[in-house]
Amino acid sequence: MGRLLLCAAFVLLALAGPLARAEAESPPVPFPVKALDPPSAGDLAKLERDHVELDEDTDPHARGTARALVLFEKPLAEVLRLLTATTRQKEYRPELARLDVIESTDHSDVAEYRLRFMLTSLRYRARVAWDYANSRIWWTLDPSFDNDMKALDGLWELRALDDKRTLGRFTTRIDLGPALPEFLQDYATRKKLPESMENVRHWVDSGGSWRP
Repeated sequence: MGRLLLCAAFVLLALAGPLARAEAESPPVPFPVKALDPPSAGDLAKLERDHVELDEDTDPHARGTARALVLFEKPLAEVLRLLTATTRQKEYRPELARLDVIESTDHSDVAEYRLRFMLTSLRYRARVAWDYANSRIWWTLDPSFDNDMKALDGLWELRALDDKRTLGRFTTRIDLGPALPEFLQDYATRKKLPESMENVRHWVDSGGSWRP
């Protein structure tokens, strides 16, 4: 009987290991969080026309950093629900060759990505977390993984404009490292950002049915 109890204890510990790792603390928000104020009448008119506005005031010396405002034609709760569906990123990110969620909790995921990037490919793991109460979603590289890039951080800050529309502020920082040329770095952030924001906007506004 003693041996059976000991074996059972080892099995329980083995099963509990992954769960303990999955319940690890969420990563800290990678950027300073500022109040997302309602847009001015002029800015709102531009967003209603274009739906995506790039932040031209982004510090040009902040390597790989870019920002954008996005107007979603969906209620805040639905935008949060869709943007926190990590596995569904494949539906609006055509560059993704593979996406696997390694760990998952009610408020975070650890996901491994493999993406096609122009003439090369990249593999990395990111820790994704969300805070429904404050309408935020953020992610950063998993430092325990051998990532093919030096840095990757992102943050969505969301605010309901009314019962049917949501304003989103997106901030990202990507550093592909010294092995890749500068033009690839620029393409990964500023050049690619408008297309990426349009893709996610169309996908969210369609309730997840649109595909690029």
